[in-house]
Amino acid sequence: MKQGEFTDEEVAVIRAFAESRRFDLVAAPGLRPEEANRYNVLPDDAYYRLSASLLSASDPHPVYTSYAFDIAPPTDDHPFFGHFFKWSQAPEVLATLGKTWQPFGGAGYFVLVALLGLSAIAAVVLIFAPLVLRLRRSNAVHSSKDKGYARLRWWTLAYFGLLGIAFLFVEIPIVQQYILLVGKPTIALAVVLFALLTASGLGSLSSRRVPWRAGSIALTVAVALYPSLIRALASAILLAPIEVRLALGWLALLPLGFLMGTMFPKGIAYLEVSGVQVSGVQVSGAQVAGAQVSGGEGWTPWAWGINGAASVISAIASALLALTFGFSFVIACGAVCYGVCSLLVRGTKRTQTVSGVK
Repeated sequence: MKQGEFTDEEVAVIRAFAESRRFDLVAAPGLRPEEANRYNVLPDDAYYRLSASLLSASDPHPVYTSYAFDIAPPTDDHPFFGHFFKWSQAPEVLATLGKTWQPFGGAGYFVLVALLGLSAIAAVVLIFAPLVLRLRRSNAVHSSKDKGYARLRWWTLAYFGLLGIAFLFVEIPIVQQYILLVGKPTIALAVVLFALLTASGLGSLSSRRVPWRAGSIALTVAVALYPSLIRALASAILLAPIEVRLALGWLALLPLGFLMGTMFPKGIAYLEVSGVQVSGVQVSGAQVAGAQVSGGEGWTPWAWGINGAASVISAIASALLALTFGFSFVIACGAVCYGVCSLLVRGTKRTQTVSGVK
């Protein structure tokens, strides 16, 4: 490689070196098709054709798209230098799995897919098995309240499942972006985890003072904007001392973590009040404000289980999505999840009118 054009003398030296050792050239200034694929003869000289296409194309992206493997250059958003898998390879990979070595195949990718499938199956069992057992015990007692129970079940599954998915869909891409800011993966992980967990704890502690609907909308907007904000911050302070970058990076995550921390306790507060109301128990605003009510009948533990199971799935799914589409796509999915949660908040009028909890 050389920064600039090769001289005729340099090209002649390279050609002589390759010919003396019976090396096939795939790209060189002035290389003709008949000069390639002479010694280690391939039935189809795909290497020469690929090199010629890339070097002659004004826009290489169609070449990347049409090639059998993912050979697009890595970027900060998609920094996977050894990932060449495309889904179009899937039939061939599965057909030759265990029969031949595929250095650029997707067998390792399918390990993640299998792990995601196993996690999803386990989550379905752990989430729905308690629900089935509970329904068998309560059918005779609550037959007149089936609609209320069904509505609350689906709300709980959607809201707390989306929260579990969204949190890691936001956290993992931010860790990747902070590697650019602080320079080392381990330090970036420590900064992001410490900032988000500290701030989300403070958000949970202060959740009663944060309007639920407004907070969820603000969180959705913040998640959508944070990738651009972090890139701007990294560009502005990249030459600053590491201590400054760590401090400013930590402070930049506090608002996001604070808003993320308010969502779960808000949902639990609504769930406890709604669970009691579905059971037919009258609840006063003073009791709710003082947190003196219990959702009863296992609604709150079930919500915790849904959130935990969804978090396990999202950790694997985020890796798969990042490998295929990049980290920006993953955090965009996290913003969509929080956006759907904000829609669920908008429809929960009982918490505002009956209990007084915002």
